[in-house]
Amino acid sequence: MDRYKKNSILQAAKYSFIFVVIFWIIEAVQYVGIDLSTWGILPRSVNGLVGILTSPFIHGDWEHLIANTLPFFVLSTILLSFYKRNASMYFILLWITTGILTWIIGRGAWHIGASGVIYALASFLVFGGIASRNWKLILLSIIVAFMYSGLVWGVFPQDTRISWEGHLSGAISGLIWAYLCRKSLRVKSNF
Repeated sequence: MDRYKKNSILQAAKYSFIFVVIFWIIEAVQYVGIDLSTWGILPRSVNGLVGILTSPFIHGDWEHLIANTLPFFVLSTILLSFYKRNASMYFILLWITTGILTWIIGRGAWHIGASGVIYALASFLVFGGIASRNWKLILLSIIVAFMYSGLVWGVFPQDTRISWEGHLSGAISGLIWAYLCRKSLRVKSNF
């Protein structure tokens, strides 16, 4: 691996790590008794609109946070490393679109956690790699699909405590943005 690529991955990991640290700080604040769940998404409610931006930072408990930490870190680092030129734009679009779709289709309960964004990242990396027509990004998309193939089951209702709507919204967001950005993906990937 050349020095530029190594530095690029380390830089991407640094930004991903900052998000993870914020997730953990917020969970520590909740642990001492401050309930931040109302900063989540409450579908079709004006009160829930702020959650479009803030809900991925809020987790139900330590177990929820731990389950989201590694996938968020890995997938966001991959996006920031391999789609460097437009990665920040893709990240923001995926984050916001996932929140908006969850606000539209979610059931009437607070939706919290970074898993919707995780689904968006995984979906974008899989479909974006294919759309890029770049064999290296296609290979990367196959690796991501293999590593996170179990996510498919999370888009179906299974447990009332889990926002399958957020997962589905993320998967749809990734697919939509991979399709809409396909021309820029073909030209501007980091390879």
